[in-house]
Amino acid sequence: SYENTYGEVSKFEFKIAILPIGSHEQHSLHLPYCTDTVIISSLAKEVARRLNAFLLPCLPYSSSMEHRGFIGSVWLTPTTLRLVVQDVVESLYMHEVRKIVIMNGHGGNFVLKPTVRELNFKLKGLKLILVDFGFMTSSGVSDDIHSGEFETSLMLYLRPDLVKGAGVDHVPSAPRDYLDYVGLKQLSEKGVWGHPTQASKLKGEEYFRGLVEKAVEYVQKTFEFLDQQDEERNYLHRS
Repeated sequence: SYENTYGEVSKFEFKIAILPIGSHEQHSLHLPYCTDTVIISSLAKEVARRLNAFLLPCLPYSSSMEHRGFIGSVWLTPTTLRLVVQDVVESLYMHEVRKIVIMNGHGGNFVLKPTVRELNFKLKGLKLILVDFGFMTSSGVSDDIHSGEFETSLMLYLRPDLVKGAGVDHVPSAPRDYLDYVGLKQLSEKGVWGHPTQASKLKGEEYFRGLVEKAVEYVQKTFEFLDQQDEERNYLHRS
């Protein structure tokens, strides 16, 4: 991981690198600004251990413009985030790393999907895949979009020392995609979208283990498929 020395990393024959992406945004009255970063960093660390992958440090800023109006929230524009991810991927690519996993921990990073597609077509031999926190969600909780039961449970399991009370339940009447038009501040004054009072440490542990399993399975299956495509392509070229 990024905690190792050059001497250690140069001897470590890793085939996969993992880049976690978090955010620095308000998480209502009970969770810290680093919530997304804490959760995705913890998930990525465990996934990297399971896959024997090289873990990169978590990017703590991303596209959080929907939290404008909540003091302390910091964001990158989608264009900036795309360029940062591109630079990180191309740096790894120049050092012969061909399998890279982006683990996204913030729901507003819609730019990552087209970025992944663009880089895969641009860089020959690259196998860049996106594991999205929202896609992996295993809670089954509806109306649980921000600082609700799911995130609060995970934080109670991972960093209970950072959770300040039970939080306040609130679910805006507007659909989620309206966040493309107005900020969360206009829909939820306290910055919550869900039911944090229903959270528990036990649920958090269950959610965490489920997310790790889903992520590992998805990464393994996707790389197996891409490797098979390479083998079939090489076979056709030899024929």
